[in-house]
Amino acid sequence: MKFRAKVIVKLKNTVKDAKGEAVSAVLKRIGLEDAANTRLGKFFELEITAGDRDEADKKLENICKEVLVNPVVETYEILSFEEMA
Repeated sequence: MKFRAKVIVKLKNTVKDAKGEAVSAVLKRIGLEDAANTRLGKFFELEITAGDRDEADKKLENICKEVLVNPVVETYEILSFEEMA
């Protein structure tokens, strides 16, 4: 079985996001947003092969924790996880 997952990884709220602050400053400077509070992240779309949904869930959690995220400064959110037709 194949599954498709969409995951977003971003800095923890307690970690300074210098790139996000730079985007916010530009938005303010060019007059598009006066009170921008921008935080940047990374988006991943993954295809996972597994025998069943439980195995796929475990694989996805391991991929996120072991490969995609630095747990000291980042967090992740699984936006969607579905079986592919």
